[in-house]
Amino acid sequence: MPEATAYQYVTLGSKLEFLRGISSKSLTQATSLVAFPNLLENLPAQRYTVRRVVGVVRSLLGQLEEMKLDKSLRVAEGFRPMLEQMQKFLEKTAIPDTALFQDQFAENLAVISKQVAIALEAELGETSA
Repeated sequence: MPEATAYQYVTLGSKLEFLRGISSKSLTQATSLVAFPNLLENLPAQRYTVRRVVGVVRSLLGQLEEMKLDKSLRVAEGFRPMLEQMQKFLEKTAIPDTALFQDQFAENLAVISKQVAIALEAELGETSA
């Protein structure tokens, strides 16, 4: 594979930032988000749909594989069982384009995306040294 381009690194970062910013359908109704610290940081006006997150996770995993960022990919493996769950959920959902996340699932996605970002930063630091 040819050397990775700056564009590939930028798209990796934007995918991780997208996933880090996930929230859930009950945030607007909650009185306390103490149990979900990663969601507390992220209160977007528009919630992410399951379908959109599935696309971003697939793309992120594919790009990590393509760029041969093995250490980051190992951390991102935590997404795979969640991806499978999301895909099964979408298959069973009557209106998949409007499906939103439950709090704990969204929190877990945000945590894994932060872990991948940290691993990616470390891995890229190793390659530039």
